[in-house]
Amino acid sequence: MSHYYDANQDHVKSAPRRITFDHAAQSYTLITDHGVFSHGHIDEATELLIDTVHLEANQSTLDLGCGYGVIGIVLAKRDGVHVTLSDVNTRALTLAKENAHLNQVTLRIIESEGFEHIHDYYDAILTNPPIRIGKQALYALYAEAIEHLKPGGSLYLVLHKKHGALSTLAHLSTKNKATLLCRHKGFHVIRCDKD
Repeated sequence: MSHYYDANQDHVKSAPRRITFDHAAQSYTLITDHGVFSHGHIDEATELLIDTVHLEANQSTLDLGCGYGVIGIVLAKRDGVHVTLSDVNTRALTLAKENAHLNQVTLRIIESEGFEHIHDYYDAILTNPPIRIGKQALYALYAEAIEHLKPGGSLYLVLHKKHGALSTLAHLSTKNKATLLCRHKGFHVIRCDKD
């Protein structure tokens, strides 16, 4: 069975779809496809993360598990941050590159499973994490994300309550300052600051 967090999606029939997404008086054109998370629409969790997190201009920012790139593209255009997109899914990265061009933003794109090929440090890392990889793998991913933050940097993530948002908040709070920024319809946006 294929998952959107698998590297190769060649066995999944391609059916690109163009969508529009309006945010903060700006319209974005995005191309999605089968084999990539949230095909055909912007999911509620991602939209809540974008609505909640506002960054300072010029911050170095990683959109971890970027899918077709919506989080990084909006942050680059709206907040003026320097964005790196990363994903293991090569189809997602192809779409992200095309979507960056469509929306006239310059981004860096890295193919990486987790942090395997990521060696830089960031002011902010954002993710709508792949919950289906399991709790242990997610916690390891969060720990690596915190290691890849600059001092004073922040990890932002969005999770639904039924997918462990509250236990994640408690876990992150054991070693770092973790804060619940907002919740809406069961989704929780969490910020974790690196000391």
